[in-house]
This record gives sequence, structure tokens and C-alpha cells, in this order.
Amino acid sequence: MSFSNRHRATANVSSLFCSAVLGLAVCQFMCGCQSPLATEMATTPVASSATFPQLLANSPLNAIHDQRQVATAESLMHAGDLDAARKQLVGILSTHPADTSAIELLAEVSQKLGDYRLQQAALKRLIVLRPRSASVANRCGKNLLNSVRLQTAATDTRPIDGPGIARHAADTSVELVGSDQTSADNTRTLAIASLQNAVALEPRNTLFAQNLFAVLIDLGMNDQAERVLHESLQRNPRDKVLPMTAARLYESRKDWSSAVFYYDVALRNDPSNPVWRRQRAVCHFRQGSFEKAQADFSRSLANSPVKPQLSEHLAWAEAAFKTEDHKEASRVLDLIVTEGEFRTAGLEVLRGSCLLKQGNVEAAAEVVLQAQLKWPKHAGLWRLAKQINAAEMGTHPIETDRSLDLASLTIQSPLR
Repeated sequence: MSFSNRHRATANVSSLFCSAVLGLAVCQFMCGCQSPLATEMATTPVASSATFPQLLANSPLNAIHDQRQVATAESLMHAGDLDAARKQLVGILSTHPADTSAIELLAEVSQKLGDYRLQQAALKRLIVLRPRSASVANRCGKNLLNSVRLQTAATDTRPIDGPGIARHAADTSVELVGSDQTSADNTRTLAIASLQNAVALEPRNTLFAQNLFAVLIDLGMNDQAERVLHESLQRNPRDKVLPMTAARLYESRKDWSSAVFYYDVALRNDPSNPVWRRQRAVCHFRQGSFEKAQADFSRSLANSPVKPQLSEHLAWAEAAFKTEDHKEASRVLDLIVTEGEFRTAGLEVLRGSCLLKQGNVEAAAEVVLQAQLKWPKHAGLWRLAKQINAAEMGTHPIETDRSLDLASLTIQSPLR
């Protein structure tokens, strides 16, 4: 049989099959026998005899059409025609109030329009419709809080105008606004609950835990924030970021020993991280553990530029000075003055003192002489000059002025 004949035969078989199926369906209908599809349609509860538009609205083909309408609204939004985008979305939601993609886009459009009440109503509706989605809960919680902040900061609190959702709620099936007069406090409570739900749904998602932690800290709910953080640390002991977050929390409370503990954990998970090591060095420095501070500073700042980390270099020099590692202190102080271009009378006193302690009397005298040209009346420089003269004469032991250190400098240039 030729190819055309085979093709024709196949087409005839297909046609006969379709005719048979259609004939069977007609026969079943005429005889009162219902197919599964007919049975499903017959048992579908309807509100009235005019249900065909509703059935059509819920059909897969119409869903595709609605998604095209949502895409059109998104294009209008990106083109800057926000009012047209909102109108398009309201039209979709008037017949499909549970279209989550349209609701989420409406929230975004409303935020761009400064219509924060409508944005919050849309986000609340989305939370109700997608209670099992951790990503939706996390996103809606964050966006709700941001919306409240923007609404509070806005000086213009005019009511919704234009084709707003509230205007259409009375005569359509759009169910977004609900209690439109919900207070900002209640909205914040709902946002926190949504963020907590995200963590409960995906307890090993550390990003969700960090978002909730940050929000609780921002709202002053420190005890709850600490509990969220500790629970997440227990669930994710090898995470690289959570211990650092805990360390920063205790730093802000000036609880240096707890901060050091969590920096220890962070560095066990990521031992090559120089930023965390620098931060641990600062905590060691603040609690008076100067040897540990010097060791961390030496390892983390050895090849770092001075200007971006000037305060850390100052602490490094002071830690070395207080542990009587005068050679290290001299090297760091020289970097601060030359590379960091930071020079004060007190700093020059320390440079001279370190050189004098090492027995380099001539270099110490040169430092003091150059400094006195700029600060001729500085008492600390004059006291150091007398000590240098005594050392040159060999009449008195070398005793540097211990009342001068870098504490005042690090206060002036606070550690970040």
C-alpha cells in the first residue's frame, strides 16, 4: 500500500473512531445514560439556571485567557500605565476573585501608586488564599510591614480614588478589602504571623528565619527575636550566616563574651572569612583580651588597606602596645601614619614610645622632633622628649608615659 493510501486509511479510521465516540455519547444522552462527565456536571451544585457563564469562567481555556490578561496588566505596569494596569486587574478579579497571580500583581501596582490600603488588602487576601506556601507567607509578611512603614511615612493619606478595588467591592465578587479600617498594629501582627508561618512551614530555610529575626529586632521584640535565632541555629548547626547574625546581636548589646562565642562558631564553619575574624578581634579588644585581639587582627588585617579599616588598625596597634609587643605596634602605627595618612600628636607619642622601648633612641628622637614642629605645645611630646634625652644620657631607665594610649583615638574613630 502506498503512503497516500495508508494515510487515507488512517484518517478514515480516526474519523470512524470520533464518530463512534460522538454517537455513543449522543445515544447515552438520548437513552438517559450519563457519561462520567455528564454525571459530574449533573451533580455540580449550581446557584441558579444561569450557571453556564460561571462554568465557562472556570474552564481551563478561560484560565489561559485570564493569565494573558494578567500578562497584559504586567506589561502596562512596566510601561508606566499604572491606572490601566489596576483597571485590568480589577476586571479580572471581578470574575475570578481567587486569581492569586492577579492579586499579587495588584499589590505591586498599588504599592507603586502609593495606594497602601489597597496593597495591604491584596496581600492579606493572598495570605488567606495561599496558607501552605512558605514563600508567599514570607514575601507577604515582608511586603505588609514595608507597606505599613511607607503608609506611616506618607503625608498624604487621601482615600482610594480612581478604579480602586473598594469602589468595585460593592457590585462585584472581588473579596479583597474586608475590614479596610484595620489598624497598622493589627497589620503588623498579621505580617509577623505570616513570617512565623513561613518559618513553621520550612523550618530549615534560614533566610525565612533571618527575615523574621530582623523584623522582630526592628520592632523591639528582642526576646522573641533571640528565641527565633536560637531555634534556627539548633536546626541548622552548620549554617554560615546564622552564627554571625547572633554575634552581631550580642555585639549590639555589648555582650562581648557571647559575641565572641558565636564568632567562634561562625569561624568554625567558615575559617577563612577575614571579616568575621576582624569582628571577633574587635570583641576581644572590647573585653580586654588584647593578646587574642592582636592575634586575630594580625591574621585578618595583614594585607588589608589601612583607610577602610582605620579603626581596626588603631585597635590592633593598641592591643600590641598593651601586650608589650612594641615591634608589632611600631609596624602597625607606621602603616597608620604613612598608608592611612592619619597623624595626631597622641599617635606620634605612641610611635616614639614604641621605638624607645625597642632601644631605637635615635629613631624615637626623630619622630618626636617632627611631631613637635606641628604640635609644639603638646605635653605628651615634651614628656617623651625628656625621656629620650635621659636615655641618650644614660642617666635614667626608659619609662614611657603609660597614661597615653590609643583609647582616645579609638573613641574618636569608633570601631565599626
